[in-house]
Amino acid sequence: MIKNTLSLALTLSVLLVGFFSSSSGQEVPQRVITHVTGDFYRAQNNNHNSAFLVTPEGIIVVDPLNEDFAEWLKQELDERFGVPVRYVLYSHHHWDHASGGAVFEDTAQFVGHANMLTHLAMPPDSTTLSDVIGQYAPVAALDTNANGQIEPSEAAGNDTDAPFSAFDANGDGLLSGAEVLRGPLSQVRPPTITYQNKLEITLGGKRAILEWVGEMNHSLDMSRIIFPEESVMMVVDYITFGRLPYRELDYELGMFQEWMAAIREAEETSKNYEYVTTGHGPLGNWENVTEWRVYFEKLHEVVATGITEGRSLAEMRENIRIPEYEHWTGYNWLHENVLGMYHFLTD
Repeated sequence: MIKNTLSLALTLSVLLVGFFSSSSGQEVPQRVITHVTGDFYRAQNNNHNSAFLVTPEGIIVVDPLNEDFAEWLKQELDERFGVPVRYVLYSHHHWDHASGGAVFEDTAQFVGHANMLTHLAMPPDSTTLSDVIGQYAPVAALDTNANGQIEPSEAAGNDTDAPFSAFDANGDGLLSGAEVLRGPLSQVRPPTITYQNKLEITLGGKRAILEWVGEMNHSLDMSRIIFPEESVMMVVDYITFGRLPYRELDYELGMFQEWMAAIREAEETSKNYEYVTTGHGPLGNWENVTEWRVYFEKLHEVVATGITEGRSLAEMRENIRIPEYEHWTGYNWLHENVLGMYHFLTD
């Protein structure tokens, strides 16, 4: 169910600073390839994880992350294994996981859920900046000269992860209402192979199985990816190990029950595999999925209790603590998690 999307959109729209990454002053990315088991490897780019499976007939890559990382990974794969990338599998369409796939398009096919094509579609040219609500409303609000476009000078100084060029689909150096509403997806290579519920890819005697996660909040094109011969399951963003959910954004659309159902399903499925790898955080197993579920249950409990006791949202954001998770990355986001849970319970 979808609960009061507009209220969340208004909450997000006050965050005017921070959609565009600057090209100056960035640190050298931390990148490492780690052997997990058999022919399966993880590839890390700062706080994001990709993965790949090597076979005699070629390589299957999951999530190219971004163009610069994909270029680096391609060179590493060529030097280490000497076989081409034959498939790029997408966990979902979000720019920070799906960008950069074109680096492999000379040898690879691209695989994602059918809903990914809907997410990647450009809105009508008639879309104006005033039509943009929700996550990218802060970008539309940067139009200080009111000419209906976002110029690089207006975006300057608004530093986060998403580069200006990721919104600029036609490369003209300006952002239209349609480009802003679509989001930072210009560097996402669309899938050439799509599926509805389940798809099995076979290469060099090894399998990769994509399963649609279903209608839950993070995206409607999310795939759980399993490598049965290696006993590995990969989940991205809707489950993370050793880290709180990112701020409030993971509660977008208020689909908490659907999210929890997806987590519980992944928890049961993961018991069939030795390893679980995620898009963020360390390598784990089914017990780590359980830890993630339990965190949400505790968050739900403390916020619901606060509401029953008549505590204000401001008081809960200020005072709620769940100390057993202090060692998790992003514990300083707890007040944002409280805000998201409050919206779910009250909207």
